[in-house]
Amino acid sequence: MSKHVTPGTGRVRTYRKVPTRLRRKKFLAITSPEELGLNSYRAYWLWMTGIALLTVALFVAALPILWQQQGFFAPWYTFFLAAILGVAAMLAIFGLIHSVQPWIPLLLAAVVGLGVLALPLAWNGGVLLQYPWIGGFIIVSLCSITLAWSPWVALLYMLGVELAYGLIMAQLIPVDSRAESLGAVMFGRICYGLISILTVVMTTRAVEKLDQDYTEALSQELALTRSRSETADQERVDRLIHDNVMAALLDASRAEGPLARRTRELATRALEVLDHENDRLSGKTTTMVHVLMDEIMESLSPWRARVRFSNLLPHIRPVGEPRVFVPTFVAQGLTQAITEAVSNSARHSGADVTYVSMDGGQSPPTPTNPEGFYLRFTVRDEGRGFALHEVGAQRLGVRVSIVENIETVGGDAQLRSAPGRGTEVILTWPKDALP
Repeated sequence: MSKHVTPGTGRVRTYRKVPTRLRRKKFLAITSPEELGLNSYRAYWLWMTGIALLTVALFVAALPILWQQQGFFAPWYTFFLAAILGVAAMLAIFGLIHSVQPWIPLLLAAVVGLGVLALPLAWNGGVLLQYPWIGGFIIVSLCSITLAWSPWVALLYMLGVELAYGLIMAQLIPVDSRAESLGAVMFGRICYGLISILTVVMTTRAVEKLDQDYTEALSQELALTRSRSETADQERVDRLIHDNVMAALLDASRAEGPLARRTRELATRALEVLDHENDRLSGKTTTMVHVLMDEIMESLSPWRARVRFSNLLPHIRPVGEPRVFVPTFVAQGLTQAITEAVSNSARHSGADVTYVSMDGGQSPPTPTNPEGFYLRFTVRDEGRGFALHEVGAQRLGVRVSIVENIETVGGDAQLRSAPGRGTEVILTWPKDALP
């Protein structure tokens, strides 16, 4: 654990460090529809787990019917039930490891649909005492399609499967007259199916609203943090002007005759402080690397619950040698770019954790950095990622706040991402230190 004390407040903020070697990519990459957000992502794998449990429950309920009807259908037909159980196991496994795989619910619906269409081929003759076991799994398939595709496709699926099921049972496979009527069975299943579709839709809409509120809150927090920083700088200048210049003027107004030595000292001090502050705001001053680390940790305080720091190397040079400095405008540009990268990860990745690392080392002196060292920052997550070629100019968070911001201060920004494979942002300064 690493503790950081916020300047001026005395409050201790705790971050968690993780070694880089412990962070490795899952063997099965995470995939999800692009519209998923952080809460939607969680709801998705919870739904996957729930559908798996419901499928297993239906399997247990269908065992007596399957045992009763085993003589009326060919033995190979039971493989459909085994296939359904296999898909349910996949849903449970990926749900428990929090890996969203939209193709698995669709596979479940496809297996159930094939099971209905294969009824005539598997029937060996005879009169069934009740309707086949496959009917209950149609409702689970509707939930799966609504979750992985859309409610309209689920409605079309229900219409097609129920029509095929009704024709097969009415025209080809006889059922004992003492069993419940076919119309009542299909009507009840359609009602349950509509309720299931509506439940999934209402849940997803509610979670999407939570994601929207979460994104807006993060944006407001980022804007508020930047506004506070600018206000603090302005207040600092105002205090300096008030405390030094006004004191010098007041002392001068009380002096008689030639300007007193004390008045000259105060005036000189005020001018020096104001010149220093002007240089700091214009980027002419420098910042030590370990101070830059503190500033980055402070700027990421709105996301300290999700950020994990690793590979923090504040000492670029060996112990005992002078510490390294970066121009203040470079430190500001790096801080803003890293903050924007973490903000983008929190809003769009769907992952719970964002990893931030910093390393560097000595390098030959360059025109941008005559001191001869480089800094490299990495912001990465294991979220859903995106296609880089689809990021347009309107995505200011990527094109302006990250890429152009780093290039303006003489650095280099590299973005590595792909759908289902997370996102990695690598920021290097100076650019001419790269091989």
